[in-house]
Amino acid sequence: MHLGGHGRRPSLTDGSAIGILHNVVEEEDWVHVVQQTIDAHGTVNVLVNSAGVSNKEDTMAEWKRVLEINLTGSYLGIRSVIPIMKKAGGGSIVNIASLAGMVGGGFNGYAASKGGIRAISRAAAVDYAKDSIRVNSIYPGLIITPMTEGILHHQQLKEQFEEKTPLPRFGTPDDIAFGVLYLASDVTSYVTGTELVIDGGTTAS
Repeated sequence: MHLGGHGRRPSLTDGSAIGILHNVVEEEDWVHVVQQTIDAHGTVNVLVNSAGVSNKEDTMAEWKRVLEINLTGSYLGIRSVIPIMKKAGGGSIVNIASLAGMVGGGFNGYAASKGGIRAISRAAAVDYAKDSIRVNSIYPGLIITPMTEGILHHQQLKEQFEEKTPLPRFGTPDDIAFGVLYLASDVTSYVTGTELVIDGGTTAS
């Protein structure tokens, strides 16, 4: 993977893609999406578990929803591709966790689900290393997405996050995408069980 010089980034728009709507907490949906991917591309080389939600978890139903989507969804994703990757001779799995699963913060259910992703990533890295399947995880700081952009309009919260972030900006989806690209690519063929923090220096301060 060529990263370019003078601060230039490679394109994230090369290649082809198909879109498949599925529910990450339904095992049958995972079977369908994996088969559709195999039909379109021949195999599955990379899985990125990135579905996630966050709310206050005031009720048990909300608590369960957060854990099911964030943690169970990632587990089902891993389980669904392992047989395909074994048959292919290897693969790369990248799980999107959160700083909340590493240092605390955020709602309890969200932190618990992301901490769970951290645990299953490390366990799966060990379990499937013999099959040349690498499993790594990414820990984003504040990334401005539709789920978090409300912070920009809440002056007190915005200032709190700015104080905790040494780099003078918040993260973008591209910042995470390039981390995924790095871990998914062959340049990290000897990297598994690692935890890549992308947080603008928050955990270093």
